[in-house]
Amino acid sequence: MKSLSYLSSILALFLLLASCGKDGSDPTPNTASFRVDFNQSGDYEKFNKIISISGGEFKYRGTNDIVPAALIGDDLKAASFSIEADNVEELEISTITGFSPVQSGPATMTMKFTVYKNGVLLDEKSFTYTEVTRDKSEDLNYKAN
Repeated sequence: MKSLSYLSSILALFLLLASCGKDGSDPTPNTASFRVDFNQSGDYEKFNKIISISGGEFKYRGTNDIVPAALIGDDLKAASFSIEADNVEELEISTITGFSPVQSGPATMTMKFTVYKNGVLLDEKSFTYTEVTRDKSEDLNYKAN
């Protein structure tokens, strides 16, 4: 009887310790804060662009304005902007760029993405396009870990 009580105590202790282990219930596992600075220069008004940014709820830096999932037209009239989000597992940026058929050349534009993870510079990518560019796509992908 004494050994049954002893075994029951050990079993209860084992179950207690097992239930206190890491169970993945952390609400933000493997996440990071990301900031993306976007700059465009040259004849950027002569190009059609679509930029999609996914992975979190991105806001324009210094505001509470949520960034749309796809930036197009008026969203890309500014020469630069900065966006940021917390608790991002994977940041994906996709672009499609082409010279506008209603414009005349020559024309050249450059898009630059500067990516920060947890406040530290992670990457800088620049893409240059000319009047012969048609539906050119670029993809950038960054993981929190």
